[in-house]
Amino acid sequence: MQNLAEHSELFLISILIAFFTLSAILIGWLCASPRKRKLVEPLEGVVGPFFALPAILFSLMSALMATSIWENYSIAAKAVRSESQSIMNIISLTKNIQSLQDSGIDRASKQYAQSIVDDEWHTLSSDQIHSPITQKKFENLRSVTFEATNKIKNTSDAEYHALLNGFQNINTARQTRLGFVFFDVQPLRWYAVLFLGLMVQIAVALVHLTKPKALVVALIIATLTILAPICMIAFTISSPYHGVMSISNAPYLEIMK
Repeated sequence: MQNLAEHSELFLISILIAFFTLSAILIGWLCASPRKRKLVEPLEGVVGPFFALPAILFSLMSALMATSIWENYSIAAKAVRSESQSIMNIISLTKNIQSLQDSGIDRASKQYAQSIVDDEWHTLSSDQIHSPITQKKFENLRSVTFEATNKIKNTSDAEYHALLNGFQNINTARQTRLGFVFFDVQPLRWYAVLFLGLMVQIAVALVHLTKPKALVVALIIATLTILAPICMIAFTISSPYHGVMSISNAPYLEIMK
């Protein structure tokens, strides 16, 4: 599932839709077709509450997997906001401190932010998790920052620590952002969710064996209900920075205004 999502979220979702649609058609055909009635007649008598067991387990497994993925997504989003805010803070700091105005930190910070948008953002969903160009911009920012801190170390302890902490915040946020390029979803979780979704369809069919028209309607509703959470999960498992539900790089654009 992870490998499919890395190439195309829409392709993965198409496979999921096709799988559950075909399974619903097959189950409906077996249970509602007059020619197949003799095969399913011995199964008649399953009561309605039986449907609750697979439905609850499917909901639970889907919720657990979605919670894990969205937690990682949230961390990645916070890293982007934290990094952009830290860059803005260090720019503001250099503008307000007379001794830092000619340090070049302002220019290096904006160049780094620009490179994130223009160069690195496009590589975050590939095997190369960071751009060499952006890495050089980051190293340049680190160099001019440390050079500036060395100059003011003996003159202003507060400004020294403020500037150093500002850069450390950028570094920490950057490492977090790069660390959450992919979401590692255990394949067994996917198999369990798909299996329980199939069990929900079968349970719906068993409950409505005596009413073919109601069976068809129930299968359609159950299939759409199953696909809704699964497709939402599939939209988020490839990369938090690309795809339909992706994190925006707009916070970095604010720096360059």
